[in-house]
Amino acid sequence: MVGAGMKFTKSNRTKTILNKHLFLMRIITYFLSIILLAVLLPVHLLQAQQSEEMLLFEIDGNRYKKCNYSKEGELESYQKLIVGSIQENTNTYRLPVELYSYNANGELQDSTKTLYTCRPDEQQVLLNVFSFTDYGKGSEIKVNLLDSKTFYPISPEPGWEMKPIEFALNIDKGLVGFLGGKSKITIYERRVVSNDTLQTEQYQINSGVDIGVYVMGIKVKGFGYRVIEIIDKDRGIIWQKFTSEDDDSYFVIRLI
Repeated sequence: MVGAGMKFTKSNRTKTILNKHLFLMRIITYFLSIILLAVLLPVHLLQAQQSEEMLLFEIDGNRYKKCNYSKEGELESYQKLIVGSIQENTNTYRLPVELYSYNANGELQDSTKTLYTCRPDEQQVLLNVFSFTDYGKGSEIKVNLLDSKTFYPISPEPGWEMKPIEFALNIDKGLVGFLGGKSKITIYERRVVSNDTLQTEQYQINSGVDIGVYVMGIKVKGFGYRVIEIIDKDRGIIWQKFTSEDDDSYFVIRLI
């Protein structure tokens, strides 16, 4: 009986850990788009002297809308992202982002403010996440870029293939700090493709995204997305579509 009880406790503990990491995956997916925008900023600052290549266009002051759809194309919910102005202070850059979440009927469900602190010398971004309804409980997420030489091209040609982008996320404290969460995001098979419907100063990039959660160095859960991005040379990323490899549900982000 004692042995059975110990086995039951261990099983419950394992299930709890997995549930917590699934919760972490939902949070990472929720912030995936804006994380992808922000995580590239310090590398752009590091590589600013290389005029033939550019990593990221500034997104400060932009507004984005993220719509979540079922695989049948039915709207399930949406979010609005309001990007503030970049603040520079002693080689540290801060970018505030407000996120408002709505259900399919347009009713406000939640609101969150995220402060991105970029430290180019460390190739690191800190994401401080605060809920408007409980501002005192903040989460700190560290984003470390694993490859400092990956770019969005300035003058791309169809068929242009780019190196993968890899970065790691560590959740240290606050709302989700109890998870002790570590994850790795890889953007791979990045390729410029032809699209005759785009304007002259725009181009399309197709890629795949793999999001994995690791416990003691072992991958316990992962999600994959197929991604389409539309880049404008003046306005930056203006449209993205992420399609789940698991169930074909998808979300679309566009500049508004």
